[in-house]
Amino acid sequence: MLRNRRCCDEKFRREYGIAPYTVDFCCVSLKLIVEVDGQEHFSEAGVERDRIRDQFLQDLGYEVLRIPGYDVLRDPQAVSQRLRSAVENRRHF
Repeated sequence: MLRNRRCCDEKFRREYGIAPYTVDFCCVSLKLIVEVDGQEHFSEAGVERDRIRDQFLQDLGYEVLRIPGYDVLRDPQAVSQRLRSAVENRRHF
């Protein structure tokens, strides 16, 4: 969904480093991060790690969009719409 500028003609980089973290996908020009979360993110410890990480990235001016990995497989159209909406919102930020 994010490869080859398929999402609103924006470039997303995969496994992009923002020290000390590496994010799943990042549109650098919009400061938009997309994280595709697997099962480990839904444990109590995972939620807390993500909260700390997201706050760090938000403090740098990034927006973090978290998408459960099973949604990508179960309802790709809904995920695609969420991505497009997030891109449009950041363009007007």
